[in-house]
Amino acid sequence: MTLFEFLRARAKTHTGIIVSRSSRRLVSWRKFWSRIERGTARLQGEWDVKAGDTVAYWGRGHQDALMLYIAAARCGARLLPLEHASLQQASATILRDIPVKILLHDDELSFAQPPAVPVITNLSSLIATRSYHAPVVTEDVQLPSLITLFRDANGRFRTEEHSLQQLSSMTTTPVTQEFRVGAALFDNDVFAPQVLSTLTAGGTIIFR
Repeated sequence: MTLFEFLRARAKTHTGIIVSRSSRRLVSWRKFWSRIERGTARLQGEWDVKAGDTVAYWGRGHQDALMLYIAAARCGARLLPLEHASLQQASATILRDIPVKILLHDDELSFAQPPAVPVITNLSSLIATRSYHAPVVTEDVQLPSLITLFRDANGRFRTEEHSLQQLSSMTTTPVTQEFRVGAALFDNDVFAPQVLSTLTAGGTIIFR
């Protein structure tokens, strides 16, 4: 069973059980999947995101960023997370080398000088619409869905791409049924081994 199939099934069988919570809101499994579908429809229909495109996230481990990742993956797109100050400071170089279709940012953030990308919008706009047509997607877990950045010995940024299938293979059995996200959601030692593991175990992910 793929992550997409798992989430759809949980949305039907565990409708009122909480999958994520923050100081802002509680999200049940049913709402979680509904928001992913809304996000997918908006990425496709309004922002024309297609398979192979790159979507950037600029923020600090927001609750909606997890839904953004899954929605982008359903489109066949890759998510480029810019969650650390060093990546944000180097964004001009990074976004020159990795062209993105759209950049979504945490609502409370503002830019002294906005990054040079075609579209910039706040993360809450991803799920703002309540009227949408269910997106028609080909959910392919083997397509690259996440780009991670690291510096090489010369201080240059290098990229690694991960498919949802690869990330799912890195999941483990969580020690507890809850995981609390700190400042970053998509770090290598956080996303697959902690967040996805808790998600696929049916646990609760706690955001700030």
